[in-house]
Formats: sequence, structure tokens, C-alpha cells
Amino acid sequence: MKNKKNIMIGTIVIVLLALGLFIYQKFVKQQLHFKDDLTVEINGKFDPFSYISEVEHGNIKEVTCQSKNLNIKKLGEYEIVYTYKNRDYEAMIQVVDTTKPVFNGLNDLAVSINTTPDLKAGVEVSDNSLEEIKYKIDDKKIDTSKEGTYEVTYSAKDSSGNKIIAKRKIEVIKKIGSEQQSNEKVVYLTFDDGPSENTKKIMDILAKYNAKATFFVTGRNQKYNYLIKDAYNAGHTIGLHTYSHDYQTVYSSVEAYFDDLNKVGQMVKNEIGFVPHYIRFPGGSSNTISRKYCQGIMSTLTKEVIEKGYQYYDWNGDSTDASGNHVAVDKLIRNGTLCHDNNVMILCHDTQAKDTTVQALPAIIEHYRNLGYTFKGIDDTTYTPQQGVNN
Repeated sequence: MKNKKNIMIGTIVIVLLALGLFIYQKFVKQQLHFKDDLTVEINGKFDPFSYISEVEHGNIKEVTCQSKNLNIKKLGEYEIVYTYKNRDYEAMIQVVDTTKPVFNGLNDLAVSINTTPDLKAGVEVSDNSLEEIKYKIDDKKIDTSKEGTYEVTYSAKDSSGNKIIAKRKIEVIKKIGSEQQSNEKVVYLTFDDGPSENTKKIMDILAKYNAKATFFVTGRNQKYNYLIKDAYNAGHTIGLHTYSHDYQTVYSSVEAYFDDLNKVGQMVKNEIGFVPHYIRFPGGSSNTISRKYCQGIMSTLTKEVIEKGYQYYDWNGDSTDASGNHVAVDKLIRNGTLCHDNNVMILCHDTQAKDTTVQALPAIIEHYRNLGYTFKGIDDTTYTPQQGVNN
């Protein structure tokens, strides 16, 4: 009888212990654990389950959550209720702003001596708060009356006190180019719209004749961009033509033109380590197609590119290969050898369709060589043929 009583008592104890353990596990012990950092950046991506560090006796798929008032666009503390195995867990999530504003458009800038640079052009500052951020410029160290490299400081602060300070290099340079031809007999072969497979063929011909040239490149065929570096390493000059070569885009506004120019400049910098100062406008400075998109834009651009430290080059010799694809070789030779100024700048193209330009090139070189000309790439002292602005 006593043994039965002891067994009964033992059984009751075990049941009570099991029940207590069940109650503890179910209602007392926390089975859902959270990370220490319960914050999210304002306007950031909010994933409520990313705050859970451990789910005991189950997995995160069994957890649900809800919040009635969480506003990711507003700083503050918000309650999130998580439910797991019929038990609710409360977590206070803070929407915070610890991210600094970001500057865009602070590329190195070259400006001509004795000009006033526009240090705001193309510069933007953004912030994750999406508020409008004002910035300050400290340009006290710039002396545009003297050539040299200077540093400008940009600073901005958001309403949460996050501050950014950024430096920008400004290079003050003498005006590039000459309005007068030199007494030396020089041909400046220039090739627009590349690189392409034909660029390599042209470089091989130039190497054969020990001739140098200038390549005004675009961003339209970037699988051949390695040829930009190859051409530069071979002693040729790299100039900027346009990134898109889309007239409607490039000439829609002054800002659009410089956005395009900056893009092709950075593309070239990735290949040769710097942004060239030599440019050729799509269609030349005398183009009239720009009237269709922005009246008077060329009158503005031809001045502003100089102020920004660039020089633009038209041509006084024209192979006329822009008149169509696969233009007859004899026509290209005839037109490409018409100019006999001391300094001859010949317009050619090196796109994939200009195979006859490649074929005509040896004869053009030999014609001028027989007349005592040398072949050089554009440099800072080169004559700048400019045809006159028509818009």
C-alpha cells in the first residue's frame, strides 16, 4: 500500500514537473530572440525578419509580424509585434539617420587662365532623407590668374547633423591651341566616331609610315575601348568626340552636352588615366542640325568649352568619308588631298563601315609626304581650324 502511494506521489511529481516545464517553455521562456541593433535607416529597405537572431524549436517561416504605424520615411521609434507559436513578442524598431549626404559631379576640372570657373555646374548633393540639401564651396585657394593645380572644398550637412566634406581638384591652364598656322608643314590626320575594328587597321598603316594621328572617340562601341589605350601608347593623340553621338540628346541643352562630354571623358580616363582637353563637336562647330533641338546652343558651347579648359577642332581638309559608307577610294583620295595649307587637319572616320577610308589612307599619306609634310597628333600648340558658328 505504501509503495502504491509512493508511486502515485512520484507520478504526480513527474506530471507536475512536465507541466511546469511545458508552461515555462510555452509561456515564460522567450523562444524568439532579437539582435541588439533594432534600427533601420530612413527611407531604407525594411525587412522585419532581419532583426530576429534565433527561433527556438522552429524556424523563421513560422513567425508572423505586424505594425500599424511604422513609417520608414519618418524618424522615430515604432512597435513591431511578432507572433510565434501563439505567443506575441514586442520589439521597438528605431528609424534613424546616420548616413552622410553624397556629392555627385565632383570630377577634376580644368579651366583656362583668367576665367571664372562655374564650380556649381553639374554638382549635386543627395541624401537618404530625400530632403533638399544645400552645400557650401570654399574656393579661397584658387587663383585663376596663375597656372597651377588648386583644391576646392565642398561641404554639406543634413538635418540630422550628418556632414560630408569633399575635395575637388581644379587645374588652371593656359589657353590651348593657336589661331595661327605654324611655318612647319604638318598634316594632322583625325579620325572620328571610333574605336572599331578599323581603328586597329588604321594604326597599323600609321605605324608603317611612322605617322601620328588623333582619334576623337565615342562611347558607342566600347568592346573596342582597349584600342584607345593602344593608340595612346603608340604615341597618337586621344580626343573627345561624344559619348552617345545622338544629336537630339547632345544638343538638347548646354547641360546635356556637358553631361555627354563628361561621360566620354571619364570613359577615356579609365583607359589612359586622364581626361583629354581636345574635343570635336558632333557635326563640327558649324553644324546646323543643333538648331533643331536648341537655338543658339553652338554660340554658347564654343565659348564655354574654352572657359572649361578644352579646345575644339574643326578641319580644313575633308576626306568626305562622312558622306556615306563605302565611299569610292579614288574619291576619298582626291578630296583628302585638296588642302595644301602649312597646317592641314583632315577629317576622317574610323567606324566599322569606313573600310574604304582604310584603303585610301596610304595614298593620302604618301601624297603629303612627297610634298614634304610630317604627320603629327594634336598637342597644346596645334593650329585650331574653326569654321564659324551657324547656330
